[in-house]
Amino acid sequence: MKEKLSIGEMAKLRGVTTETLRHYDRIDLFKPQYVDSYSGYRYYSIFQYEILGTIKELRQLGMSTDEIKDYFNERNFSKSLDILKAKHTELVSKMNELVDLEENIRGKIEYLEHAAREKELQTVFFREIGSRKLITLHEKINNNLELSYGVIRLENMLSEKTPILASNRLGIMISEADLKAKRFEEPSVIFVVAKNKEKIPKQYQKTVPAGLFACIRYNGELLWNRSESLSKVLEEIKKMGYRMSGDALQIMHVDITITDKPNEITFEIQVPVEKT
Repeated sequence: MKEKLSIGEMAKLRGVTTETLRHYDRIDLFKPQYVDSYSGYRYYSIFQYEILGTIKELRQLGMSTDEIKDYFNERNFSKSLDILKAKHTELVSKMNELVDLEENIRGKIEYLEHAAREKELQTVFFREIGSRKLITLHEKINNNLELSYGVIRLENMLSEKTPILASNRLGIMISEADLKAKRFEEPSVIFVVAKNKEKIPKQYQKTVPAGLFACIRYNGELLWNRSESLSKVLEEIKKMGYRMSGDALQIMHVDITITDKPNEITFEIQVPVEKT
């Protein structure tokens, strides 16, 4: 064992590269303690191991070299504790973001795997759907240009970090009045289904009660190519002895973030019904 270590020996001992140590030397963050007056060789002291270990730990916390310099400048208990508390808060925030991101991606994967197994189109079916809270700007969408801006505005209202596309949560509301009048291609209000933890002002919220819905899926590139599907749904509702009980929802089932093939882009229309 020896006290003086070459740059290679210190790098190997602490699991860093020699270039990292040279960089720390150049920026005056961590400098060799000894310089041979004859050869000019620079040596670290084994007793500097604690400083380099602390630098490694602080780098793992995401601190910049300038922040680490400040950490070592006139260190004292209170200052060190405050810096570590601040970094811990940042770390927890990043971890929460990663947890949310993982949940969103996992949910999208599960949804898309489920969607891949449901290939029957233009067939009306009935199913119970639970209560949903929608977030909406209460603005009607007339074309794809307005749709693009509407999606962006809705995403900016959410706290989640991943886009709302590819999640079967984005859609438009088709008013009951338009359905009864068979105005199937009228402009419709855009919405996104909110997650429970979202805190959105009440004026942007709309609750869709739980109940029975008459549903149909169709494919194509445009939201408004739905006349055939809506006609089939209304015919089936009448045939089965039901009546509409509210606005319909048209959900983007498989959207343009997943595929650019028109025959794979799928929408699901959901019309709330009750017995006559």
